[in-house]
Amino acid sequence: MTNNSYKGDDEVTNHTSEKSEKNNKETNESTPKVDTTKTDQTFTSETNPSKSNEALTEDAKFSPKSVDSDELNKLKEENERLEDQILRVSAELANIQKRNAKERSDNAKYRSQTLATELLPAIDNLERALEIKPAVDHLDNLVKGLEMVQNSIVKAFKDEGIEVIDPLGEPFDPKYHQAVQTMPASEGQKSDVVCQVLQKGYILKDRVIRPAMVIVTQ
Repeated sequence: MTNNSYKGDDEVTNHTSEKSEKNNKETNESTPKVDTTKTDQTFTSETNPSKSNEALTEDAKFSPKSVDSDELNKLKEENERLEDQILRVSAELANIQKRNAKERSDNAKYRSQTLATELLPAIDNLERALEIKPAVDHLDNLVKGLEMVQNSIVKAFKDEGIEVIDPLGEPFDPKYHQAVQTMPASEGQKSDVVCQVLQKGYILKDRVIRPAMVIVTQ
């Protein structure tokens, strides 16, 4: 009987243990799980407020509101100064280009001026020689040859745009004439008129190579 009593006690104990384990299992399953990750993040943000402050500071640093009015005015003034400088440089470059273009045009237009200037003394001497009438007939052919040379030079000058200034009887014009002497005007003659041409002048297109040397009435 004693053995049966012990056996009954063991069965009661085992039954109680199994029931306790079952209750614990049900309790664990019914208890809601906690997300430790979010808890750790919340804890980190609460325990490290400096990181959040740094982020806010960086945002404020690049915010347009963070630029004060003085700094903005300085930037505007600097921008205006640079724009004005760019305009000045652009205008100067445009002027340089215009000057270069004009120089090239003038060089092409007046390319014959140097050669013509060097030939003028020879032409003057040729004209003076032709003004002398030979006393003998056998020099007529020589004179005709000199006249042909003169005509060839005049034609070559015209082809290059060079014209003779021969202002006899014309009003005096200081742009084209150089008065070396004055002479009293005769009866019925106007004053400031070229009464004698001592040396012809020459003009290349619209540029005077040499003014005519003249005597003017007064």
